[in-house]
Amino acid sequence: MNLLAILFVTFVFACSAVGTCGQTTATERSRTEPVAVGQAAPNFTLADHNGERVSLAELGRPAVIVFYRGYWCPFCAKQLADLRELLKSSDDVAMFAISVDPAERSRELAAKIEKDGKGKMNFRLLSDPDSKTIDAYGVYDPSYADKGVDGIPRASVFVVDKDGKVVWSRVETNYKQRPTLDEIRAGIELAKK
Repeated sequence: MNLLAILFVTFVFACSAVGTCGQTTATERSRTEPVAVGQAAPNFTLADHNGERVSLAELGRPAVIVFYRGYWCPFCAKQLADLRELLKSSDDVAMFAISVDPAERSRELAAKIEKDGKGKMNFRLLSDPDSKTIDAYGVYDPSYADKGVDGIPRASVFVVDKDGKVVWSRVETNYKQRPTLDEIRAGIELAKK
């Protein structure tokens, strides 16, 4: 057996033993720190709960970007329900909520929220199935790695101005805590300047 063949067999054996070749582990894929105020917001192009593509770079206006854990999280459902009251009719601000949920689950969540009689969802739920956007914003929650829900984000909100710069953010380490609408509203006012 030549040296190349020995190296290949060793590589295949090592990969099968640890099960990580060709895959990105939670440690390798997550940023160590969330995107900070003053930094450029990473661009993304994701599909919403109706299958339409959304690109941050193409907006040309301020945006509120909410990362939520998933359709199964009651704290997230409450936050999303409350967020329907955030934007005023005079605001020229986009709002998106991002999770790893597939579009079907996001549609189900929107329908469930709308059953409270307080109005339709006035923002889009975006699917990030590979957690690439979650990772780009540095909000990947490693505490769920290898637990069946790997890739979910920490509950987070970023407010981005029309030039794509983060002007306000909040990243929670306790998923039960969320910023108030007034706190996010203050961020929106910064973005509109």
